[in-house]
Amino acid sequence: MHQPTPAYWAIVKESGVCADRYEMEHADTRRRFLGAVGLVGLATATFAVWVGLRIGGVRVALWVDDGSTPIAALIACVLCWRARACHSGQMRLFWALLGCAMALWTSAEIIWGYYALIADVAVPVVSWADVGYLGAIPVAVAALVVHPETHGSGTRKARSVFDGLVVAAALLFLSWTLVLGPLWRSSNPGTWAGIVALAYPFGDVVIVFFIVLAIRRMTSGDRLSLWCLLAALLVMALSDSTYTYLTASSSYTSPGLIDAGWFVAYLGIGLAAFGSRPTSDAVRSDKHSRPSLASLMAPLVPVLLALIVVAVAHSLGHHLDHTAWLMAFALVALVLARQALIGFELLGPGNDTQDGPRDRIMQAALTGGPDGTGQARRL
Repeated sequence: MHQPTPAYWAIVKESGVCADRYEMEHADTRRRFLGAVGLVGLATATFAVWVGLRIGGVRVALWVDDGSTPIAALIACVLCWRARACHSGQMRLFWALLGCAMALWTSAEIIWGYYALIADVAVPVVSWADVGYLGAIPVAVAALVVHPETHGSGTRKARSVFDGLVVAAALLFLSWTLVLGPLWRSSNPGTWAGIVALAYPFGDVVIVFFIVLAIRRMTSGDRLSLWCLLAALLVMALSDSTYTYLTASSSYTSPGLIDAGWFVAYLGIGLAAFGSRPTSDAVRSDKHSRPSLASLMAPLVPVLLALIVVAVAHSLGHHLDHTAWLMAFALVALVLARQALIGFELLGPGNDTQDGPRDRIMQAALTGGPDGTGQARRL
């Protein structure tokens, strides 16, 4: 038996030093990230209390509202471009696109602040600020499209398509029932004001669709920064839809507590960029990644919300219109087709293995098919 050479021991020692150095850097990064989370939480609480209680009067609260929001957007924009410089490949393109979206949101917030603070006039229903707000939506969607977590392998492709269709149908049903339907009936879609009013909730549906799709593909080893990003975009989408609904019903007042949604959304995007690590550029293969519980449950959450909305609407005596009923039937058909696909995968050829029904069901649920990577055995 050969004795280890001094070069061998030198390599082992160097490996141990590198591992210790990596752990120290990882711990330092986590501490800085948690500190940034604390600052974002403190800033959001201060903003919400000041604007909600209108401390110092309406005019002071308006300056705090419309003055702080562009600053938060600008911070997020700078941090996104900083994250782009630290990455390569798809993640570099992702942060570049998100930085462009943040630049558009920042310009829109500055224009909004000019109307409200400098010109001291009511912001028009259709203004130059809408160009920045609406222009940022397709750029943010493009960023989510190129993110590695929204891509699936060939074994998951069929299931991913049906999952995406189920999520899209459920979100479209929710948006039509709560926001789009009332707007369509109360506004004139042939005018610029009507087009802009409908564009916001429709764009929010697309953003939320890709958020759920990203969660569907997430694995248990994903970073917290991705969760921050998805949560921030979700808060922004909800704030946009709520603002559109309140504006249509003439219930929106500025400054208002709803404005804290955009403030925390911008800071959340900046927090995600701040916590992004270059090591995340290595795209995980389906062969070595384990889907999380959130990825399994994500497509079912919009369906559950759609069922709750139907139950509440009927209990309040409201009736769904023909468009809503068509969307509901399409959603049921897609869910049934999705479940039938799982059954075909379990009972189809190539399943004559030693795995039991429980293993095959778990494998189909977590990997997208019985010919996946054997996640059930490892679980």
